[in-house]
Amino acid sequence: MKVIIEGMLLSTYKKPDFKDKETGEVTKGKPVLQLLVDTELSNGSVKQEMQDISIPLEKLSEYENQKGKKIQVRCSYVSKSNVSFFVNI
Repeated sequence: MKVIIEGMLLSTYKKPDFKDKETGEVTKGKPVLQLLVDTELSNGSVKQEMQDISIPLEKLSEYENQKGKKIQVRCSYVSKSNVSFFVNI
């Protein structure tokens, strides 16, 4: 399943490399998009939240010139618990 996240692209950064303590294997850090996302609350107020989205290195160049602009990112998701979806009317 895919979801689309829309928000203003604030910045990009690279996560630090990760070293497995048992094996010593190093996993390279992934690039991340930082989006400012508007979330409408039940009382009609809008809350702005920072959302970090990991992207493949080869996709980074598609976003670097879009800082400060509203963008849409098609994503997959990962969760350790159940995810609930709802239609926002």
